[in-house]
Amino acid sequence: MLKTKIIITVALALLVSGCANLEVSPGKKSNLKNAPVNETSRAGIVSYSKNAIDEDDERQEAYNTMAESCHGAYKILKEELRRGSGDYLGDDGKIIMGTNEDRVYISFACVNY
Repeated sequence: MLKTKIIITVALALLVSGCANLEVSPGKKSNLKNAPVNETSRAGIVSYSKNAIDEDDERQEAYNTMAESCHGAYKILKEELRRGSGDYLGDDGKIIMGTNEDRVYISFACVNY
């Protein structure tokens, strides 16, 4: 139980600090049974906190994450803001932290020149 609380605490600290997250890796081939035929042509998704202290740093980190994921060039396909209203529950089911973090989600595709 203590280990779970530590993991939750670390995860919440990262969430509140507002780092860019790669939500879906673009063009990743799956060896899973019944995977979709378009698995390798799917777009990637990265997100970052709109509420970060330095939003420009967050966006730059998102750019870096997209470039690293694509091993170079990429293009943005869609960008949207999602309003947060999530609560994080402890082991006992009680709310340990509420967040109203707004996140920017960017869909992107790798570009091969």
